[in-house]
Amino acid sequence: MRILCRSAVATVLLLLGGGAATAAAAEPIMPLSQLHKGMRCIAKSVVSGTDIATFDIDILDVIAGDAASRTPYILFKASGAAIDATGIGPGFSGSPIDCPDAAGTLRVAGAISEGIGQYGSTVALATPIESILGEPVDPPAETRVASGLIRAARPLATPLGIGGLSVPVAAALKAAAKRAGAAVYAAPVAPPTTIFPVQQLQGGSAMAVGLASGDVSAGAIGTVAYVDGDKVWSFGHPLDGAGRRSLFLQDAYVYGVIGNPVGSAELSTYKYAAPGHDLGTLTNDAVSAVVGRLGALPPRFPLNVYGEDLDSRKVQLANIQIADETALGNPTGASALTQVGSLAIGEVVYDLLRGTPLRQSGSMCMRITLKERPKPLRFCNTYSGGSLGTGAGAPLIADFGGASSQLDAYNFGPLHITGAEVYIKLRRSLRQAYLLSASAPHRVRRGSTIRVRVLAQRVNGPQLRRTIKVRIPSTTPLGRRRVQLDGTPGDGSGSLEDALTGILDLGGSAGQDDGGTGPRNVTALAKGIEGIHRYDGVTAAITPLSGASSDNPDAPTPSGAEAAAQKPQQAYRDPELRLSGTAHVNVTVVP
Repeated sequence: MRILCRSAVATVLLLLGGGAATAAAAEPIMPLSQLHKGMRCIAKSVVSGTDIATFDIDILDVIAGDAASRTPYILFKASGAAIDATGIGPGFSGSPIDCPDAAGTLRVAGAISEGIGQYGSTVALATPIESILGEPVDPPAETRVASGLIRAARPLATPLGIGGLSVPVAAALKAAAKRAGAAVYAAPVAPPTTIFPVQQLQGGSAMAVGLASGDVSAGAIGTVAYVDGDKVWSFGHPLDGAGRRSLFLQDAYVYGVIGNPVGSAELSTYKYAAPGHDLGTLTNDAVSAVVGRLGALPPRFPLNVYGEDLDSRKVQLANIQIADETALGNPTGASALTQVGSLAIGEVVYDLLRGTPLRQSGSMCMRITLKERPKPLRFCNTYSGGSLGTGAGAPLIADFGGASSQLDAYNFGPLHITGAEVYIKLRRSLRQAYLLSASAPHRVRRGSTIRVRVLAQRVNGPQLRRTIKVRIPSTTPLGRRRVQLDGTPGDGSGSLEDALTGILDLGGSAGQDDGGTGPRNVTALAKGIEGIHRYDGVTAAITPLSGASSDNPDAPTPSGAEAAAQKPQQAYRDPELRLSGTAHVNVTVVP
């Protein structure tokens, strides 16, 4: 159910399941012309578990369609034991309304679809069944709805829900979504099959549309409006209005209805529910319904996030299936990989550390395989720093989002992802030391490699010494010079909320360059993702004793031999520690 102001809230948890559903027979329908003010009807929807409940519907009027859609609506008032205490809201979208014809036979007249913000959430709108069934299961190949809006849309600006998250990660997501203007609810996992077997979808059944399913999931909960054989119509309104889609069609389990009488976009009654078994494919995201077919599942690719606790050697694994809409050109402008993958990383990090220790060190490698390239796209980075609140995974999420958003920004041909893997290793201590001083021979020759001895202070530990080899370029100016050593700083202390806000706020231009065109070929894409890798060691430069550009930003840019001498060179990388800070030693350069 959506609010007329176009904001919507959905309760969602999507879990990859299995099984098949039996097709249901079509019910008789009632044309809108036979519906009139004062009719007494019933609505069907699940308010607990999987059993379909009924409640009373009084038809208040029929409202003509607006200038944009020309779609009429049915104004109604709901009442009855099933909803009196809560009213209706998101999750009730698609609940069919059955009205008696002249012979007393109940016929499907429409489906609950729109809220109007009424206090009590009992007066709302329904979409006529003729409009719903007018949306085809297989729309034309070039079908798009509101394509200009979709291109500018944010991937999570639609009513999505995320499942499989711990309480701290879910709280960070909720706060981030509020910043980004996205409505998100978290829900528990579905019950075991002994309690929640595969459902036969029929009018009134709880259902879900999933962008991703598995240990972390994303999608929307609604209600089945109409079933005809293997064809299923739901929601009574669009998900994103993106036209042709290829998403998971699932059954769902309703834990209960969370009542809020205000009925606004931010404070609304909603179903607290969890998707369960994958039953088919959602194929059409249309104006008056989302439509799909039972049976074959949509194209999809696996995302696996592996985590290892280097202190306890405990291992965590998140297995996720991402609905692959590449063949349709990614109708919403982006896949679910960026958002769902980022949340999976945050969850694996939290599960590994079992909290948010102030200091952590570790590494993350990402690997993506494509049909279009024999070698995988990949990068690896190390991390060392503190955390703020639930910020242990913030730098990792930023890097993952930077890589996956480049895939969404690729506009020069289809990309078929066959799999994505993330490998995370973490420990609870800060493996970091700060450079204190350096020493080297007083006289050094052009073109030689000298040994620089450095003294460093380990964080909360002893002092240590290292030897760094520094090359003196053969064109280095003669005379007194400085060997400048610069370490790699820590990764900061951003919060998980900040990182997720950035992910939710990526928009359609994320990862694009060159005026918004994105990478121009797969090779450029691979280089862009490889470019996320950061050198984490010590660099060396041979600078003047004073006046170097690093000391004086207003100094002229060096050129020629001076530029070659001052160019930073990767000099030393400690396999166990990140060396940060700076140190220098003065030398005399001789021929």
